[in-house]
Amino acid sequence: MKSEDTLNWYPSQLPPVKIILGEAILEVGRSGRPINTRTLLEYLQIQQTRQNKNDNKIALQTAIDVLRDNQRINGRL
Repeated sequence: MKSEDTLNWYPSQLPPVKIILGEAILEVGRSGRPINTRTLLEYLQIQQTRQNKNDNKIALQTAIDVLRDNQRINGRL
């Protein structure tokens, strides 16, 4: 499922996705790494493997899909 499909079908997920992305930006910035799509994806994928609760799985996966789509559309190879 692509991120644009997820956001169209689940608009209630948009606020949690924004919160997850904002927290990822803060944590990556605190670590001193450059804030870009690749570092944010790495951080979120690590968080996804550590996650035990079901409540934010969909929002976290949507955030990862949004970043992947962004990287695919706007990224440089």
